[in-house]
Amino acid sequence: MRMAYVVGTFSAHPAVMGAMNEFLRWVVQPATAEVYDDANRQCAAWVQATNRDLVAASMPVRLMNLGTVWTVLFKAPGRYNWLLQYYLRAEGVTLSWVGTGRCLSSLDFTPDDYRALQLKIIAAVKAMRGDDWWLEASKFPQLEKQMRRRLIREMAGSLVQAPAPLRAFHAAVMQRKHDDHHASHSHAANQALHLVSSSVFLYCYAVVFSDLTTAMCVGLAALVVRQFGHAVIEPACHEEEKLLLGYTTRDKTAIVLGYLLVPVIDLARAGAWSLAGFTASLDLIALHWFRWTVFVVALRVVYLVWKYDFRISMIWFVKLVTDPMTDIVAYFPRWPQRA
Repeated sequence: MRMAYVVGTFSAHPAVMGAMNEFLRWVVQPATAEVYDDANRQCAAWVQATNRDLVAASMPVRLMNLGTVWTVLFKAPGRYNWLLQYYLRAEGVTLSWVGTGRCLSSLDFTPDDYRALQLKIIAAVKAMRGDDWWLEASKFPQLEKQMRRRLIREMAGSLVQAPAPLRAFHAAVMQRKHDDHHASHSHAANQALHLVSSSVFLYCYAVVFSDLTTAMCVGLAALVVRQFGHAVIEPACHEEEKLLLGYTTRDKTAIVLGYLLVPVIDLARAGAWSLAGFTASLDLIALHWFRWTVFVVALRVVYLVWKYDFRISMIWFVKLVTDPMTDIVAYFPRWPQRA
């Protein structure tokens, strides 16, 4: 009994062994072969008839059988084809946990049973198509290529996963971004200003090491635009910002004032209170702006380490640096696509 090919919770139960004994005695009788042959012919004829009806109705579903074991094939690419099992359930056809992947007709299936099942399958497929789970046939090739590329990326990502601590860190950063969005980025006008400033910041990232003066000048202008959205368009967010890791609107205003003081101090030292003097000192002013930026960010990191821990400070720092990228993704307008 321990070597039985049929295994399971009750595989060695006397009742199961008795039933298997009866089956093995019956299956070797000459008349049994005719029962199986008739069942296989009925299932094959039913599959052919059902496929004819599906083709006639232009349905992207076909049946295939091996003996009385049959399966459902989908001619339309889609990541939601598995929903058909629930449309079948709505028609009164309950499948096993493998869904439409493998079905089996018992030996006592009659032509009437097959006909009723055929009508239910066709009704379920029509209902699923009526709910627009399958696109037009002309769009299949393009959709199939897109799905294949996406599945390859997902499979590669599942094989090469980042370590669990890194995934947890990424999740924490994205949660902070989510909280920040709901706290102070709900107004459409503020989102539009953030979209503009984020685009400028990305440009500054690209040129900061080759043209520091340009990066700091346009970056400062983008920062003013960004803070205008918080200070004027969404003033109600000030209290909620106090619960987050980043700066409050009051802190941001003080930082902007610091940027404004930098050229005043530099021009006072040079004794050149003119537009020409400002232009001549612009490279030095930009360098001091950059140093002020590094000082402000570093000071915040140190403060968060002191108040919380190093991990929390790095979550805030990574969020701050990557905000321009995620803001563009979040706030870029998405117009409805034509059907």
